[in-house]
Amino acid sequence: MRGSLDDVARAIDSYERLLITWHVDPDPDSVGSGLALQMALEGIGKQVVSISPDPLANWYDFLPGVGRCQAFHADLKLDFDAAIVLDCEPERCGGLSSYLKSGLPVINIDHHGSNPGSGKAFYVNPEAAATGEIIHELITAYWKVQLTEAISTNLFASLSGDTGTFRYSNTTGKTLKIAGELVQHGANPAEIAMYLYENRSYQAVNLMRLALDTLEISSDGEIGWITVTREMLGEDPWIGQHSEDIIRFPRMIKSVKLAVLFREIESEKTKASFRSRDDIDASYIASLFGGGGHARAAGCTIDSPLVEAKAEVLSTAAKMLSTQRGSESPPI
Repeated sequence: MRGSLDDVARAIDSYERLLITWHVDPDPDSVGSGLALQMALEGIGKQVVSISPDPLANWYDFLPGVGRCQAFHADLKLDFDAAIVLDCEPERCGGLSSYLKSGLPVINIDHHGSNPGSGKAFYVNPEAAATGEIIHELITAYWKVQLTEAISTNLFASLSGDTGTFRYSNTTGKTLKIAGELVQHGANPAEIAMYLYENRSYQAVNLMRLALDTLEISSDGEIGWITVTREMLGEDPWIGQHSEDIIRFPRMIKSVKLAVLFREIESEKTKASFRSRDDIDASYIASLFGGGGHARAAGCTIDSPLVEAKAEVLSTAAKMLSTQRGSESPPI
């Protein structure tokens, strides 16, 4: 745990015009947390604008308030007293990063252990299952905000997304208690799960089919990986936000300790996502390529073509697992 939630609350209290943003290639935790926080802060009289570094795919349309979230573009007017960066370090906010480094006070809230914490005030709690768990505490314990159906829906989507519908090892009793409270205040688990996982376009499901055809496994069976190319994404590049779900398939294989999803973002840029089990630290592998995350779920963006990035990542991962087998003090 780094920083103080008390300091974060006091810092937010001291500003009136606030920007809320999150990481590139957003997920339900970042978006749900941001929208819930925006609603809560507006409820206590703040002027708040949420801006996503990347456009949001239409699978977020069910989230209350998402229509007010803007997508960053170079001509966007940015004039705020402070910024709240959720679910990542400020450096991961894409085109907004330069504005965040311009001297603007930045308040950082995250649950990724790889985040060192920075800014006017920050709070990083790796024990939280999702950033939404921290936002729940912030708005209910510090500002006594009444949970509405809209806020509860956004926070439940946040928790559901980052816990794999409460299946992952980061799910705790506290997580489930918060989820229960959100349901009592109007969140509908079945409906949220339907929108997140069972409301895909044909293109999104076809992407899964194409990606599964690329499934490969290492000779020792310990590493499994899937590849998503730009060609697979077709005319809608943001459909790639769905591709994170696909990583669960190589992880299903009994022998696989490390699952990797490679996604081609640009000709010279590749995203690698990692999911692990046993004592494999996915965040350590991601950190070697400038990324981060959790012990069991992490990622990085590599400024290399897809073929080169895959070769480098798989070689590094194989060496790590080999070292672990032969060492009493494994590095991962």
